[in-house]
Amino acid sequence: MGKKFFIIFLFGFICGSLFSLKKQRIEFEKWPQMKFRNVRILIAKPILSNQGFAGADLKEMDKTIIIFPNVGENVVFTNEDQGYGSVKEDIKIYYLDKDFNILKYEIMKKENGISIPPKGTFIAVEGLP
Repeated sequence: MGKKFFIIFLFGFICGSLFSLKKQRIEFEKWPQMKFRNVRILIAKPILSNQGFAGADLKEMDKTIIIFPNVGENVVFTNEDQGYGSVKEDIKIYYLDKDFNILKYEIMKKENGISIPPKGTFIAVEGLP
């Protein structure tokens, strides 16, 4: 009886742990946003900044720009799956300082792209290239 209970408990614990690794994706319709004719600008509040384009399909990404305000030090942007799904398309990312000068821009490859903001970055902006 004890061994059977332990196996069932262990199985439940592993399943629960794996389920908890998948984070709840917040749909873009629920983000703070601005709409202009065919363009949607999303504002990545702190709770949304880890999600970004993760898990979105091409239709959701098309004509969508995400602004990441107040980018702090030691921030890394990645297209790898952090629990919301991976980013399925290449992304162009711009880094701006407090005076809105462009410090750097680059293309992050889908699914495994990584980008590190340069020193002095205040805002990052992402969209399809």
